[in-house]
Amino acid sequence: MPLAASANLDGLYAKQQLLEHETARLEQQIMQLPQGTCDHDRQYILDLEIRALAEEAAKLNASISDILERDLQR
Repeated sequence: MPLAASANLDGLYAKQQLLEHETARLEQQIMQLPQGTCDHDRQYILDLEIRALAEEAAKLNASISDILERDLQR
């Protein structure tokens, strides 16, 4: 694998890990919301943020897969 691709792959893995940690943190926040309260707005925002992070993670996964696939073709 070319050095540039390796560096790019390392960066993508680091971003992927960052997204996983942030998603877990937000999911924990949802679980810590008091039950029976009317904090639906906060839960809605957290859900949106989690979905956006999941979408970005899917894009990163596709980029990582593309790099690995190109490496296998060489």
